[in-house]
Amino acid sequence: MIELLTLEQFREYKAIGKGFVAITDKNLSKNCVHDTSCNFVKERYFSQKVIESGRKNGSYYQTDDYNEAFERFEKMQRCQFCLP
Repeated sequence: MIELLTLEQFREYKAIGKGFVAITDKNLSKNCVHDTSCNFVKERYFSQKVIESGRKNGSYYQTDDYNEAFERFEKMQRCQFCLP
């Protein structure tokens, strides 16, 4: 699992189109793991959370095994749209 820290990393990973993105959020009651191609994994949301807010409220991670997100983070859930 690798934390995505730059817009370039995010764009490269999205372009590959394989794997999963785990998104953590300290203000929400859950964290969420998505398929990389999910429509809810947007550059705008990444920029707001990681770049503009400096990861103060959460982070983005890429992984090839979505189970890794559940092992690493509490309150992790699958996206109900891309991983029902």
